[in-house]
Amino acid sequence: MWSVLAALHPPKYHAERVSNYVDYENSLNLTGLTFPLAVKDVPKFERQNPSISVNILCLADQGGFVPLHVSKERDRPHHVNLFLIEGPDESKHYVLIKNLSRLVSGRIKDRRAAFVCNHCLHLFHTKDVHDRHVLNCQRHAPQDVKYPDPENPTECTLEFHNKAARFRLPFYLVCDFESFRTPGEDVDAAKATSIIDEHRVCGFACHRVSQHPAYQSEPLVYSGPGVMDAFYDHVMRESEVISGILANDRDMSALTATHQRDYQDATVCAECGGAFSRSNHKVRHHDHVTGQYLFPACNSCNLTLKMPKSKKEGHARSGAKQKGKD
Repeated sequence: MWSVLAALHPPKYHAERVSNYVDYENSLNLTGLTFPLAVKDVPKFERQNPSISVNILCLADQGGFVPLHVSKERDRPHHVNLFLIEGPDESKHYVLIKNLSRLVSGRIKDRRAAFVCNHCLHLFHTKDVHDRHVLNCQRHAPQDVKYPDPENPTECTLEFHNKAARFRLPFYLVCDFESFRTPGEDVDAAKATSIIDEHRVCGFACHRVSQHPAYQSEPLVYSGPGVMDAFYDHVMRESEVISGILANDRDMSALTATHQRDYQDATVCAECGGAFSRSNHKVRHHDHVTGQYLFPACNSCNLTLKMPKSKKEGHARSGAKQKGKD
C-alpha cells in the first residue's frame, strides 16, 4: 500500500518515511485485502482502484529480474512498478521502482534511458519500436529472457547431434487425403469459436517411396465408403511388408578393388569427418537392405546409422488396439 502511495504522491524529501503518505491512506479502496498483499490478489486491488495498474518484478534464480505479475489493464491514469523482496523467513516487502529503465539497464551495454517492455523486460531506444513490440508481446504470458554465457562454449555454440537424421530413410509413405466441406452442425453460443464447415474425408492416395527400385510400389488411390478404415488397413499392410524387408538384414557384399583401396586410405570418417582412433575405430558401413558397401565410417557413426530392430508383431497389435478405439 505504502509503495503504491509513494508512486501516486511522491514527496520532495525522505521518500522512505511512511509519515509522508499517512494523509493519503484512505484514498485507496482496500476493502477485503490483507497486507502484505499476495501477488494473486493484485488483480483484485486493480478492480477496486480503477485508475491504477500494477506490475510486480522479483529477483531471478540466477540473477537479474523477472516479471512476476503484469497487469492486464491498459492506459490507466496511474501505472506503478513494484519490486517484491522475499526474506529468508518467508517475509515479503514491496519496494517502489522509480526508474524501470535504470533497474534493468544491465542487460545491454548502452546506458542511455530506454523504453522497457513490461512482459519480457527488453529495452528499446525509441518509443515507436517499443510500442510495436508490446502489441505482440502482450499476447503472451510474462517471459524471462536468458542469454547464453559467451564464456561457456557449451552454451554459446550450437551443435548438431542427430546424425541419423542426415540420412534418407530406406522407406517412407507419402499420403494425401481428399475431402469436401459440409456445413457445421456444432453450434454452441457458450464457445468462443463456432464451426462453420467440416471437412469430411472422401478419399486418399498412398505412395511407398524407397531409394531401392526393387521395392518401389505404385501409388494406391482409393475413393469410396469407409475411407479411414481402408487407409488404416493399407498402412498396416505396408508396415508388414516394410518390416519384413528390414528384418532380412543382408551381410555386406564383397568389396571391389576400388572400394578396398578407398577404405584402406581413409583416415577420417566419411560421415562426421572425425579422425579414427583406438576408441572409435574405422569400420565398413554398408546398406543392410542390399548389402552394398557405402563408405568408411567410425564405429560411433556406424552404430548411429544402424536401422532399429523391426517390431512387426508389436506394430500390428498396437494398430489393432487403436482401430478398436476408433
